[in-house]
Amino acid sequence: MKPAEHRAALLTKHQKLALIAPALAQVGISVELTEAFDTDALGTFSGETPRTQSPLDCAKTKAKLACEATGLAIGIGSEGSFGGGPAPGLLNWDDEVLCLFNKDKQQFIMAYASGPVPLSDLETDQLALIRSHLEQHDATQGWVVNCSTGLIKGLQGFEALHKALQHANVLSTSLQLTEVIRISPDLRAHFCPARQHYIQKAAVQLAERLSALCPVCQAADFWRKAHELGLPCSACSYPTQRVKYYIKRCDCCGHTEHEHPAEPYAEPAYCPLCNP
Repeated sequence: MKPAEHRAALLTKHQKLALIAPALAQVGISVELTEAFDTDALGTFSGETPRTQSPLDCAKTKAKLACEATGLAIGIGSEGSFGGGPAPGLLNWDDEVLCLFNKDKQQFIMAYASGPVPLSDLETDQLALIRSHLEQHDATQGWVVNCSTGLIKGLQGFEALHKALQHANVLSTSLQLTEVIRISPDLRAHFCPARQHYIQKAAVQLAERLSALCPVCQAADFWRKAHELGLPCSACSYPTQRVKYYIKRCDCCGHTEHEHPAEPYAEPAYCPLCNP
């Protein structure tokens, strides 16, 4: 039976509704778009407006603003950030956080997704290099040009970029660049297919967390919130750095349970004694 439907407001100006709404519809949340607040005021990827909040706090702020702007009891905020990951400085990494705020319960429910994003900058005065660089990426990926006349955003494909350069008067009469310019990926969600994938994954996790009810108070988000390391080695029983158990906790009533991994022992390859 389909769950009873609840209305929620999503605050965004970057076309995230289609990425988030389908997963939440499966758990009875009807998501509506609001653009009543300019989310770029909280910071931009291209740096015109500095980011003063952490991604987590920014997503929470957007979710609360969505409630305030619409009067609905449920607000949703989304925020992405780049950097970190398993190889900082070597691998471009996207972290997406999705926040649902229940105003009546004063409860925040957070969901996350992350992964590599194969995007890079280019600094050059050669049009041929620009064309080659763009052709190595998804055709719908947007780009930002930084030249002497300022920033130009939302350029998809070489032809759009070429026209923008003409308009910016940085091409000579022979259609050669007259200065070194910087081409960067436009990381806004509606111009970044890789981000769209991770936002969708975060929405699926959010739906799962909404369905995970506390066995004591029935509040949503009875989820893994922490873990304890020390899974014993299968050969010598020495504690390893593998997860011994996860801690599922209800943020509403405080009830906790331990969830043990499927395998009771770690392989000797993870043991500091058996595999020093």
